[in-house]
Amino acid sequence: MSTKTKFISLSLLLIVGMITVSLLAIQWYPSHFQWLKKPASPYHGLKPGPQEPNGTYYSNQVLVLMYHDVGPDNGDGKSLSVANFDKQLELMRDNNFHWITMDQYRDFILRSTPVPDNAVLLTFDDGYESLYAHAYPLLRKYQAPAAAFLIVNKVGDPKDAFPRVTWEQVKEMNNNGIDFHSHTFDSHHYVPTTSETGGLKSMIARRMYLKDKQRQETEQEYERRVTDDLSKANDVLEQKLGKPNHILAFPYGAFSEPLLSIAKRLGIDVTLTVKSGMNAPGQTNGFRLNAGGTDNDPTLQLALMKQADQLLGDGHFDAPSPLRPFAIIAAFGLLVLIGLAWIWTGWRFMRGKKPRISP
Repeated sequence: MSTKTKFISLSLLLIVGMITVSLLAIQWYPSHFQWLKKPASPYHGLKPGPQEPNGTYYSNQVLVLMYHDVGPDNGDGKSLSVANFDKQLELMRDNNFHWITMDQYRDFILRSTPVPDNAVLLTFDDGYESLYAHAYPLLRKYQAPAAAFLIVNKVGDPKDAFPRVTWEQVKEMNNNGIDFHSHTFDSHHYVPTTSETGGLKSMIARRMYLKDKQRQETEQEYERRVTDDLSKANDVLEQKLGKPNHILAFPYGAFSEPLLSIAKRLGIDVTLTVKSGMNAPGQTNGFRLNAGGTDNDPTLQLALMKQADQLLGDGHFDAPSPLRPFAIIAAFGLLVLIGLAWIWTGWRFMRGKKPRISP
């Protein structure tokens, strides 16, 4: 093979290799590429639309909405206002959205049990007292089922900085269409994972740094700690509510492969994050759309919900496989070798083209 042919072949191989590695990196780790991320506002480019009492926007999927605090209209400025929550429910009802229960959602995810078109699951995190005081009356007004995730050790704790529901309130709501599940026993915290300042991570999803021992937890210590926490939450929920718990909402939406494995061993077969997306059968680690906060606009949220299949339907998590980083590194290393061979061959090719000067 001539030097020219080698140079052309290596050039094509280098181009194809660079494109392939780039596409794999984008597909496996999309969150690392800022230009792929959607605008910060979930309502970007949306406009209010007409009422559609018979509209069908998506089928065989479930949109899970996430709420935290629902407060009075003159509240502290961090809560979804009662008025906006009321308007959300009114618009959902009047535009043919159908609220489902957590049992329906679980059967849909695990067994592909059919759900209505435009199915919506309402969820509330953290077990704030405002769930009982402000959200619960509106849920009853619209006869809307919902699911709530409790930090079990915080229930009824008078010393907590944020007022929480009591077990009496939980039992009342549980008897009237609100299901209750785990948000851990007491692992809704950020903790250091290294000796360096900063770098705080969710304590349920990562191994902690043990300051007294000047080291990070071992895998066995992490597994034992998380197993104890989730088991305790499951036990208390079953004791208080009379049925086993199979659902976990991850604090801060953070999870890891070890955490998913532990949850599965404990009978938790459906989990939820805080990442936006639509949920289809088999999506056991689910997506949720944030529907709370002071910047919520009920009419624009309705427009987003109507286009959820198009705007949220491509949601996915970064690939967790431990081999994929090595695959990227190996592919990059191969590209470097091809590049060096390309440079060497190109140099020889250009050298061979130089005119020879006769003596």
